[in-house]
Amino acid sequence: LAKKLRKEAAALKRVEQSQKTAAAASTETETTTTSSSPPETPKKTPAPAPTPAPTPVKVAAVPLPAPSAASSVKYTPVDRFSFDPGEYESKFVTIYVPLPGVGSIPKDQISCQFTKDSFDLIVTDLKGKSYRLFKDSLEKDINVEKSKKIIKADKVVIKLHKVKGDYGFDMWTKLTDPKKHDKKKKSKSSNPMSSITDMMKDMYDSGDDEMRKMIGETMLKQRNGELEQNTIGGMDPGMGGMGGMDDFGDFKDDMP
Repeated sequence: LAKKLRKEAAALKRVEQSQKTAAAASTETETTTTSSSPPETPKKTPAPAPTPAPTPVKVAAVPLPAPSAASSVKYTPVDRFSFDPGEYESKFVTIYVPLPGVGSIPKDQISCQFTKDSFDLIVTDLKGKSYRLFKDSLEKDINVEKSKKIIKADKVVIKLHKVKGDYGFDMWTKLTDPKKHDKKKKSKSSNPMSSITDMMKDMYDSGDDEMRKMIGETMLKQRNGELEQNTIGGMDPGMGGMGGMDDFGDFKDDMP
């Protein structure tokens, strides 16, 4: 009986030991499975909603600045001035414009614009008034770059630089000539003296100072009606009177 009891006790102990071993193996297997399992995928964070565009605000339009007061200035026309056409071979035609006290105002209040056949003098705010002298259709064309104004104490002097032609500087007889352009067209379309014109130009270009002066003065006298139609003044002896010059009246209009 005793032996039988010892055998059963030993068998129970072995069963117990077997159960412990099986339990330990089971725990180890679970641990290994847990450690080898793939990591969990992180949850995606939803993108933030787009910020709504700001609501446009209507802004009142800013008014443009008012036009400059200079654009509405009323000018007093200058109707008194002196005209000096100059002498033979003088470079300038001179206009004297009397304006008492003009020399005392700032220079930027006095302007004079030139074109080839006009000038425009403007004086602003002289003793509460603004003045203007505008002349176009000048009798002769002018050199714009060399024309100028000179400001004196009580007047403005305008110097119109003459254009130098084939026979020297143009000789002026008056300040303006509204029919100047018509005369030029007529002269170009019906000038029977073209050959004589060419001859006179050649003589002027090839001659000495005395010859040029003689030709220039002769043309001036002929233009002013101071010579007979069939002579060329002091050039008559050497040029045989230049017969056939009865039509010189047409020729003189084409001369500078």
